[in-house]
Amino acid sequence: MVSFEDVRRGKTPDRSFFRPLEQQDNGDEDLDECFHQPGKKRRLTTDQVQFLEKSFEMENKLEPERKVQLARDLGLQPRQVAIWFQNRRARWKTKQLEKDYEALRAKYNNLKADYDNLVKEKEKLKTEVNSLYT
Repeated sequence: MVSFEDVRRGKTPDRSFFRPLEQQDNGDEDLDECFHQPGKKRRLTTDQVQFLEKSFEMENKLEPERKVQLARDLGLQPRQVAIWFQNRRARWKTKQLEKDYEALRAKYNNLKADYDNLVKEKEKLKTEVNSLYT
């Protein structure tokens, strides 16, 4: 598995946005304060999002062990990681549906153009046949 620290080494390594977690600490206590303050929305940093994106590209399903490991690596709650993956899968599915729709629409347009050409050719041949009998 790729380490978040390895990814960050190339970019501003002196700017740390999370603290190391103890073995038994899952990070919930420190982060609970952020989530119980009304009106405050905790946004992920660019580095966190990039790391999650790379992780999503490797596997878009999230096993419990992987969720906990990602949360520890990123300094987030496991629930935040799970919700991010759920939202990302929804965006991926929407984009996939759009791609599928565009492909079907292109095929339909090609078939319709072929059909229209065949109708024109049929009319032309019909006119030729009629002119031969008259």
